[in-house]
Amino acid sequence: MPRWVYTCVMWHIKKKIRRMKNIILATLVVFFVGCTSPQTYLNKAVDVLEDNSINRDSIDWVKFRNEVLEKGKEAESIKDTYPAIQYALGLLGDHHSFLMTPEQSKTFVDQKVPLPEISAELINNRIGYIKIPGFWGDANDRARKFAQQIQDTIRELDKNNIKYWIVDLSNDTGGNMWPMLLGLGPILGDGIVGYFASHNNGFIGWGYSKGSVFCNKNEVMKLKTPYKLRNKIEKLAVIISNNTCSSGEATAVSFIGIKNSCFIGEPTYGNSTANGSFKLSDGAMIYLTVCKFADRNKKTYGVPINPDIVALNETSKKIAIEWLNKK
Repeated sequence: MPRWVYTCVMWHIKKKIRRMKNIILATLVVFFVGCTSPQTYLNKAVDVLEDNSINRDSIDWVKFRNEVLEKGKEAESIKDTYPAIQYALGLLGDHHSFLMTPEQSKTFVDQKVPLPEISAELINNRIGYIKIPGFWGDANDRARKFAQQIQDTIRELDKNNIKYWIVDLSNDTGGNMWPMLLGLGPILGDGIVGYFASHNNGFIGWGYSKGSVFCNKNEVMKLKTPYKLRNKIEKLAVIISNNTCSSGEATAVSFIGIKNSCFIGEPTYGNSTANGSFKLSDGAMIYLTVCKFADRNKKTYGVPINPDIVALNETSKKIAIEWLNKK
């Protein structure tokens, strides 16, 4: 069995392996690292990087480990090793991996944090406009509420019998891709809309079907009252910007290849890669880049997603409306 799997489930690598739903970002694998001392803890953290980093084949791991251990040699507690782990994540060169302390992890899954605000409007009585922000949190009740809120917004707009849509991802800074995809499912349509691409060109598909999002045929999240558009979409504009990042880029990738669609705005941030989560023994989490995003045609990214029509962020919406109005 591989040490990490980029499916939509968490694997407990112990004597017993059981499947659970994924909790965050593009793919999540939880790896429990036992330790007895700060140095052991740091060594185990480096083990996680060596076994799972997307760049693992291009790194001299003996040199890497020695450099990280040197950085953390004065650590007298587990907490003292965090700067060395952060340093190690920077050495990987993927520009996406990061460490979350136990305290930060608790805040991250806080169900009491208000839902991000979704913007929407009907334009000229013929265009449905919806703007999706980033969403941070587990695939839990709060995430489902967010996805349902997106679909309810689409439902309300669709009362106007519209056939043109604008999906604005210019402020989608990332987080958990699944509620974003689930909410936008009526516009995305059923089927595979993207892939996780491993360093050895393996592909794991993700998509939407009948009110649920799936990864590698495993259901991740589902809505009790999903919505289906009244009309086939005739034209679709997707707005992106430099702020479109990480899971926001996964969401953008999911729209690539849709017939009669156009990407408008600025190149995305460039973190179009998937992070796996690895839980350390004290509750800290390493979010490690393990694979790249690919669109429904299996074109692999890992770099900024470029628009079809370049426009400043403040003018993208206006240009999207103009493009939709062209015959």
